[in-house]
Amino acid sequence: MAKILSIGNIVLDIVSVVENLPKEDQEIRALSRSNRIGGNVHNSLYVLQQLGHYTAICTSIANDPAGKKLLSGLSEHKINSENVQRFIQGSTPESHITLNAHNGSRTIVHFRDLPEVNFEFFAKIEIEAFDWLHFEGRNMEHLPGMLNIAKTFLDHQPISLEIEKPREGIEEVFQQANLLIISHHYASAKGYQNGDEAIRAVRQIAPQANIVCTWGAQGAWCQAPSSDIEHIPAIPVHPVIDTLGAGDTFNAGLIDGLISGHTLKESVQKASELAAKKIQKMGLDNILAADITNTAISNVSKLSKARATVVPLNGRKDVVLVMHNDAVKAYENNCPHQNVPLNEAYKIDIDPFDQTMKCSVHDAFFKIEDGECIDGPCWGEHLKPVEIRVEENGDVFLAH
Repeated sequence: MAKILSIGNIVLDIVSVVENLPKEDQEIRALSRSNRIGGNVHNSLYVLQQLGHYTAICTSIANDPAGKKLLSGLSEHKINSENVQRFIQGSTPESHITLNAHNGSRTIVHFRDLPEVNFEFFAKIEIEAFDWLHFEGRNMEHLPGMLNIAKTFLDHQPISLEIEKPREGIEEVFQQANLLIISHHYASAKGYQNGDEAIRAVRQIAPQANIVCTWGAQGAWCQAPSSDIEHIPAIPVHPVIDTLGAGDTFNAGLIDGLISGHTLKESVQKASELAAKKIQKMGLDNILAADITNTAISNVSKLSKARATVVPLNGRKDVVLVMHNDAVKAYENNCPHQNVPLNEAYKIDIDPFDQTMKCSVHDAFFKIEDGECIDGPCWGEHLKPVEIRVEENGDVFLAH
């Protein structure tokens, strides 16, 4: 277990899941809405904590109700918050995220009205007590001084720096880091066509650093000092459930791999595997949970035409299973009327003669055959089907 301190922003993510991203001037209805603790360094720390490390954050927090929620969330995620700088003026930063339920793509609107951690506050932290320091490449007014202190007072602890976007003066601090993690957003903005080009350019500035450049579906490139640039292809993922936090998960996997003594290439491969795993689930909870597609969720012998079986799933909506003729039908346990579970108030009633099932909240009736609402407040809408596969022995698995 390593002691890891990360320096950067923490925000309140307000996530709305929609069928499709809206067009300009379009009014749509959200399938679900949730609040999450967000911010690059928080997300990476939460994953690192699940990987078995002691994690601490250095960030700024507003003195408002949302700020108290963030502190409570840090505690729930077992991230130490002793090095949090509190501000009376300003409000908790928010990111309003609209997430496409079909392909995991999203649009994000950021709002920030809060000072960032300043140099004087950071200088009082006993950074020597940590095994690794990870910085978010922002806050350019104070970041150079923070990195200079870290480089001066740490004799063996690695320093990593995430470069997500171009910022004035950011290249001047590249030499202060042992690990540079470059996003394709930064690389593209600089005119580079791929990670190979980006690393070659950054290598001229930071000759002694490990350099990694991520490029979404194209994979990642990496280079250790005095070594060749290597390309690690992306791991195909289907379906894409939620890309929010995938890059932060990659960063956590990368840092964990290097702490564990793996080579840079091996660490990038492990980070890619972890990020692919995250993309297939909603949120960052239980990121290391076993792949549910390899675990039977039920067996045909336990299912009935006269009873709905609700299967709870980690990181996804529960699934409703019911027999129709000789086939297993599977739907998300979510009524499109008010986006509540079908069994929210009571069990799901099945009419085997009409071959319908009824939402327990407002009596919407859905055809078992195709999930269409044929009576009730969401008439004409459909339950969302879930792809499954049934083995010869009757075991039922999620298809993806």
